[in-house]
Amino acid sequence: MSLTNESQLVMTTTEDRQARVAGMDSGTAILALTICAVLTIGIAALSHSAVAAVLASVALAGGLVIALRILPRNR
Repeated sequence: MSLTNESQLVMTTTEDRQARVAGMDSGTAILALTICAVLTIGIAALSHSAVAAVLASVALAGGLVIALRILPRNR
């Protein structure tokens, strides 16, 4: 006796695609922005400097732009 019905195991393809932000899935974009915000806040807290926080956020944003240009696009 089988615990699963084999007819339920058939997978079908769907054309539903997730929304994309800057060429990546929206979940990935939210995760990247969250990590950048946490790192910026951490740098600001450790250095006690607003200038360091601004420089860190600019550097992280620049790194994201460079990484997005390097990554292959699958359309």
